[in-house]
This record gives sequence, C-alpha cells and structure tokens, in this order.
Amino acid sequence: MNQPKNIMLLILCLLVGLILDMVWVKNVINQTTRNTTQQLDIAINYQLNQIKTDLTLIDSNTTPCDKKNREGLEKLNFYSSAIQEISYIENGIFLCSDRIEKSNIEIENSHLEKFKGQSGYIIYRAISQRRHIDALFFMVPTPNGWYRIMLDSRYIDYWIKQYTHKNQLSGCLANNNDSVACLNSSPFNDFIFSEQIRSEKYSYVLTVGYTEASLKKAYFKQLPYATAIIIILSIFIVLLLHLSVNFRRSIKSDIQRGINNKEFHAYYQPIVNSKNGHWIGAELLVRWLHPKHGVISPAEFIHTAESTGLINAITLHLLERAAYEKTQIQAENNNTYISINVTASMIINPRYVTELVSIISKYPSLQHNVVFEFTERETFSPTELVELKLGMQRLREVGIRWALDDFGTGYAGLSTLQSLRFDILKIDRTFVASSVTDAVTHSILDNIAEMGHTLHCTMVAEGVETAEQAEYVDDLGIKASQGYFYAKPMPFDDYLSKLSKFTSRSEVLKANAQ
Repeated sequence: MNQPKNIMLLILCLLVGLILDMVWVKNVINQTTRNTTQQLDIAINYQLNQIKTDLTLIDSNTTPCDKKNREGLEKLNFYSSAIQEISYIENGIFLCSDRIEKSNIEIENSHLEKFKGQSGYIIYRAISQRRHIDALFFMVPTPNGWYRIMLDSRYIDYWIKQYTHKNQLSGCLANNNDSVACLNSSPFNDFIFSEQIRSEKYSYVLTVGYTEASLKKAYFKQLPYATAIIIILSIFIVLLLHLSVNFRRSIKSDIQRGINNKEFHAYYQPIVNSKNGHWIGAELLVRWLHPKHGVISPAEFIHTAESTGLINAITLHLLERAAYEKTQIQAENNNTYISINVTASMIINPRYVTELVSIISKYPSLQHNVVFEFTERETFSPTELVELKLGMQRLREVGIRWALDDFGTGYAGLSTLQSLRFDILKIDRTFVASSVTDAVTHSILDNIAEMGHTLHCTMVAEGVETAEQAEYVDDLGIKASQGYFYAKPMPFDDYLSKLSKFTSRSEVLKANAQ
C-alpha cells in the first residue's frame, strides 16, 4: 500500500481505538460507580445498624440519663472512632449525654426543625449547639424521645473520600429531605456522571460519581490500554488488508491464467416453451473448469472478474467458443437461440462493443438467434443511457437481440424500457418462486406480465421449479420458461445430445399429428 493509504489507515485505527477506549471506559466507570455505590451503602448501613443496635440494647436495659445508661453510652462512644458524643433529647430539651449527667438545655430551632414531628431515623449536618463545631447528627427514636449521636464530620468526610477515591470517584451523603445539600463535603453539584441509592430506613441519599477532573483521570488511566488496542487493531487491519489484497491478486492472476488456458466454458440451461416444454433456446452460464479444483461456480470468481475487468476477456472468449458450438446446434435445430450475459458497462464502452461486433461479423453462426442480456439491477446515469442505446443499436445491426434479466427487481421505468427496446424480458426468479403461495407476489407477477405484454416483449419466467409454478406461468400468457423443473445447466456436449433426442422426438410427434 502507498504512503497516503498508510496514513489514512493510521488515522482510522486511531479513531477506532479512541472510540473503543471511550466505550470501554464508559462501561468501566458505569460498573465501578455502581459497585462502589452499593459497597459504600452496605458499609454505611452496617455502621448505622451497629450504632442503632447498641443503643437499642442500652435503652432496653436502662432508664435514659441514669448512671447505668450514661455508662453504656460512654462505652459505646469509647469504642467508636466516628462518634464524638451521644446525647438524649426529650420534648425538645437536651437532658443528658454520655459525659454530662444533667443539662436541661433547650434545643435550638435550627436543630429542632430537623426532627420535630418525625418518627423515623434522621441524619442531618449542622453546627453543634454546645461545642460549636461542624458535625453529622444521627437521630435514633425511642418511645419518649431521641438519642442523638454526634459523628465527627471530618472523619466521615475522610472515610467516604478514602472509600471512593481509590477508584477516582467522589461521594456525597445527603438528607432525604434536602438531597442537594451534601452531609459530607463532597461536591454534589460537580458530578458529571453518578449513581444514586436512596435509603428509606435511614433517610439518606448516597450519590457516588465522577467530577470533570476525576473523569479525565479515569480516561488517562485507561490510555495505555487504548494505545495497546490501537496498536493491535492497526496490526490486525494491516494484516487483513494485505491478506485481502494478496488474495485478490492471487485469484486475479489465477483467473488471467485460466483465460490464457481457455479454462472458462459455458454450461447451457434450456429455455422452453411454457405450453409444451419444447426447447426453444438456452442461456449460457459461465463455469471455470479449474485444473486443480474442478468445476468452480461463478459465485466464487465472478465478483473479482467484474471488479478487475477480466469479465470482458471471459465474455469475448465465451462468445468466440459459442460460435463453434452454435454451428453444431444449428445442425440439430436451426430454430433455437442462445443467450449470453453481458454487463451494461461493456455496452457503454464503444471500444469493447467494436470487439464484440468484430467477433460476430467473423462468424456467421452468431449473426442470428443470439441474444445478449444484462440485469435490471445495474444502474446508469442519463449520459450512460444514451451510450447504452448506441451500443445496443450497433449490435442490433449485426443480428443481436436484447433481453433484460432480473426484470421487476430494478428501477427501470416504462419510458426507459421503451427507449431501450428490449426483445425479451426475463422475470426474476423471486417472483416466480413465491407467486403460488403469496397473494401479494401473485399480484405483482400479474402486473409484471401485463407490462411485458404492453411493451410487446417475449416474456421468460426464470426459476420455475415446480409443476404448479409452470402451470401458473402458462396461465399468465408467459410464453417461455427456464428453471430446474425443466433442466439444470449442463455441459455443451450433454446439451447437444439431449437437444438432438428432443428434436427427433418432436419431429416424430409433429409427423404423427399430421
């Protein structure tokens, strides 16, 4: 491959690699965020459950604010690194704590409004009324009041930060009633991508996600893997392209060798009269008689032959060979015709048409009962249409008739069909195959047949495979048929032998009828 193609390939691989990296990273951050949120939620629930269970046990065995009660609270505080103070509140009055026996301090409204009229567990962040420090408060209800656990907000911030930052995430613990305001100091509003879990039991919302900075770090973290993907992808694509190019070159050179050694032959598939089954012609279908691989179907080489232009040489070779074979056909039955496939691009090319005309003019056997057909699947511009008409006319002048293959599948309008003046329209096999069982296709085939009659063309139904299809085609007034129901493509010698027997049998039947 040349230098510009290599550069384009490199850019393509780079883009594909970056896209794959973005998809990969997105999947990774989705999974990481989800897992981290779930794990952090489990950890927070575990901590709160532990505090709640211990408090419930203390409360059930003591009376709030008595000596035994405060000793239990003090012990609970001592064994927890997060708890700074545990106090008991009743009727909006701060009665005691793990360290203060009696207080009777009235709770400030800023705190009271957080739990007044509530009945469940509550978490909120505020400035401590007595200590004047920023703290996280966990309210546990009792039959007569509340235990309020003051948690060290710096510890909670640090704990959540450590839990999330190992995956380059940020976490935000918020109150259910005010989910925008984080109870810890993580930047909730800065999240670009996040996952959220809402705890109905403990009245908090846990949000874990990526900020712009952490998201960039995540992408850069995956950059070495993306680079590896780009390199591997580049190597793979280059190898694949080289293999493809080498294969195309290999098959191209093999086709050229086959042309030089005259290995391409025509198999003949009979075209019959739809009413009586008499053979009225044959379509020549190319087969490659390979010295190593035997008979090769067109499906294996025709695309390469067409894309490389070698199909032109193959067609000229088949046409010249058909001149000799048609001489033998005429000796058996002078009323049958042969049909040879060409492409519209061949007929648009004046130089190639000249070669065709030269071969036809050279062999009298090719100057009558020869049909060229090309498919309606091919498209061409208005300019090419003019050139196509000129090429078709030049070949008409030396005796060639014209057929349109795959009729009904393309986009040729009625005006185009009238302009090109086809002698034969070959109805595509897909319409014939499903016409008996599908009502819609049945109607389409009726319309196609009607159009053919309007254009005064001979109609040939392709792909007839059953007696029912053959009967239906005949009922539509389609004069000719082709398909496995009548005969498969066969080597020329087999075709000639069967044509001879068929002609003899037809002559005998005709004589008896007279």
